[in-house]
Amino acid sequence: MNKKVDQIDEKIVRLIGLLSRTEKITDGHMNAVLQSVRLTCAQHHVLKLLIMAGEPLPLGQIAEKLHSVRSNATQMVDRLVAEGLVERIFDPADRRRVLAQITEEGCHRFEAATQAERQIEQELCACFSLEERDQLIILLSRLEEVWK
Repeated sequence: MNKKVDQIDEKIVRLIGLLSRTEKITDGHMNAVLQSVRLTCAQHHVLKLLIMAGEPLPLGQIAEKLHSVRSNATQMVDRLVAEGLVERIFDPADRRRVLAQITEEGCHRFEAATQAERQIEQELCACFSLEERDQLIILLSRLEEVWK
């Protein structure tokens, strides 16, 4: 076989393995950091979506932004409602539609999680120079666009 083709294939296999492991490791590390404020990455992401929207969001839109099916988003919102971080309200324009709205406690918990994430920011700054971080963002963003 062609040695150059074998080397490329080995590097691609290594790259795919690194991407897969890195995603799992990153998710685990983020969850460990957020555990101090009793949130998971996914819960933090939902709270962030609600804060950034500045208004209540339909569950279907939350699912779309999470790249998830609606039933998973509904379960996530259910857990946040049970913790008092989100409340369900009816859409004033269409009472058949249910919206998720962040509560004051949800805002406080989100802020605490954002502070906890500072640890991760410091770790990344210690591991990578500004140029390396910029390069990593460019490369991963390109991959994200290709695989969307």
